[in-house]
Amino acid sequence: LDRWSECHWHIHQMEANYHTPDLFRYSLNSFIRAAKEIPQILSMELQNHHAYQSDFKLLINSLHSNALLSVLHKKRDFIVHRGMLEVLSKGAVGTTEGRGIKISFPFPVAPYESTQEAYERFKEVCRKDKFIRSLAGPDCDSWPMIRREWKVPDFPDMELLELSVDAWRLVGEVISQIVVRLGGEKLDLSFSCRHEPEKVRTVKFSQKEFFKTVDGIEINA
Repeated sequence: LDRWSECHWHIHQMEANYHTPDLFRYSLNSFIRAAKEIPQILSMELQNHHAYQSDFKLLINSLHSNALLSVLHKKRDFIVHRGMLEVLSKGAVGTTEGRGIKISFPFPVAPYESTQEAYERFKEVCRKDKFIRSLAGPDCDSWPMIRREWKVPDFPDMELLELSVDAWRLVGEVISQIVVRLGGEKLDLSFSCRHEPEKVRTVKFSQKEFFKTVDGIEINA
């Protein structure tokens, strides 16, 4: 349970640092290291139990059905390097009216670059190219935003934070079943403290600051 709770904490660190690449990657790799140990710990703790071969071993092995846990099982020293994030990670710029994205366009956000740094580049593009400014920049009813996603080639169809949450839930389900069979209570797998994924991936910036630094216009926002 201690490693599983540790994984929970690392997921929140990934959320908090989603737009600061190195801190996000450090948090992700800490999650990976903790998650990788859980099947091993369960096996060591339960191998002498009379139900290990008939029940618990099958439950523990079912963890390998998860994409991330399967890779961790096959690649003992798997961690995410910065270069791995370059291939599939992506970004977009656009505007929001506070209820979701109004309009967006692909915009390269490097895996070594914070979202704030990418935004400064976007503003510079808008200063030099008025067409891009009119197309992707905010108007009086919207705010500028940047949205990014982290992916690696090993999991091309899954965003890394979602991948980690799926792994955490599956591990929790297996641990919960084991706990119940040992006479305990089910674990809470609701993750009610989790932040909304789309809000984690998106940063909304100041409308007033954009108009002032890009257009040279003071507005009351």
